[in-house]
Amino acid sequence: MRHMIRRAAAAGIAFCGCLAPVAHADAIDDYLRAEMVARKIPGLAVAVVRAGRIEKLAAYGFADIENGAAVSDTSIFAIASLDKELTSAGVLKAEERGKLKLDDPVSKYLALPFRGITIRQLLSHTSGLPDSLAELDAGRRYTSYSTEQLLALVRGLHPEARPGSGFVYSDDGMFLAQNVTERASGEPWWTFMRREVFEPAGMHTVVSMNPHTLIPGRVSPYTLDANGQLLRDTRLGMDYGPLYTDLGMTIGDFARWIMALDGKPPLTPQIVAALSTPSLLRDGTPAAEVFSWTRYGLGLGIDDILGEHVVLHSGHSGVGFVKLTERGLGVVVFTNLANSAGSDALGLALGVAGMLDARVALRNLPAAPAADPGLEAKLRSDYEQFAAGTPDPKRYSGAMRATVVTNAGDFSGRIHNLGVLQAFEFLREQRLDNERSLWFRARYASATFYVRVSISSEGLITRLGWWHL
Repeated sequence: MRHMIRRAAAAGIAFCGCLAPVAHADAIDDYLRAEMVARKIPGLAVAVVRAGRIEKLAAYGFADIENGAAVSDTSIFAIASLDKELTSAGVLKAEERGKLKLDDPVSKYLALPFRGITIRQLLSHTSGLPDSLAELDAGRRYTSYSTEQLLALVRGLHPEARPGSGFVYSDDGMFLAQNVTERASGEPWWTFMRREVFEPAGMHTVVSMNPHTLIPGRVSPYTLDANGQLLRDTRLGMDYGPLYTDLGMTIGDFARWIMALDGKPPLTPQIVAALSTPSLLRDGTPAAEVFSWTRYGLGLGIDDILGEHVVLHSGHSGVGFVKLTERGLGVVVFTNLANSAGSDALGLALGVAGMLDARVALRNLPAAPAADPGLEAKLRSDYEQFAAGTPDPKRYSGAMRATVVTNAGDFSGRIHNLGVLQAFEFLREQRLDNERSLWFRARYASATFYVRVSISSEGLITRLGWWHL
């Protein structure tokens, strides 16, 4: 398969040359091509947004390997969980129109057996509902579902936590939020979203990635098996109905969404603030996740990278973005290799952002002498346990314990493709939320991760974030 990846990179050179301001490849192209080979990514597109305009749009490799179709600016990628902020924006537009309120109980709009869950908690993953719909393809009970069938499945769930007591990532909650938007607005979700969000933002290519529909430019999805061989990703072969089926669009359209996050129409500064303000649990502590973001707003990840406030998110299909909110810089990376197979598009987006703004250039950080060898050795052990899928919950603060166990399983699925952990280098320390926060570089035989760990005064881990650059 490596020769196919090399041919994919070659296909990308010609396309990039016709879109970039200059005809020759630049450092960003070189970085992305090299990572495509290392991560076995068949096809990739990148968009850079700065100062309210699309500054760079480029594509590389194959949209479909079997047919030799190249990625282009008209390729339609499944955006998976990047639709969570779009769903949240739709709810906030409905609130702006007076159709609902964020703190309304969900039961006001939907007949559900769960008590005390609000719309806000659906969007912030603090409802306590599990992430059950995302696992339907594993059981393969059906190849297609209606919205009513999915609602019946959700009604049969047992919540994992009391509403507002912890962060539990839940596609089910977002699906319910789409249903609430329909009921409150009195019209189909797609009709409402096209009028209120997609069309005003200039996002004219947005489609439902129904596997039965003929979609010109549809990108084929791939994953890796246990031996690192490329396979088709069958998850996107499921029809989940008009709401839960993935959205698809061109990378240019998602770049237009990134520009709207500056508070431009159809969004307002108030809506952007609601999306990007860290959510709080009932006890006033932040909703925390162990991933490539450690705080969460409404459908949007939030973090601090070396002192820079960023909003960011990724999706299962191999897509991700990062936006430096105070710099007017955003980077979107779409691939057609599953995130869980190690495409980690969000990390690639952050890597590109660091090439454009040195303030987030993690790859430029030099290794530093160990300031606290005992602590750093303990944190390496914690990281290795997490990476192996066996974290010790007692090492984490109460708000972290459920999410670290869940997300360790996602991370550990990559390990067999990374090779041996060769080094765990201390880079620097910063203060974050008035706590010690230490940066490390985890070097594997075929990948490099940047890891940040925050420690409470009691010695418990309060944040754990990782980025595959």
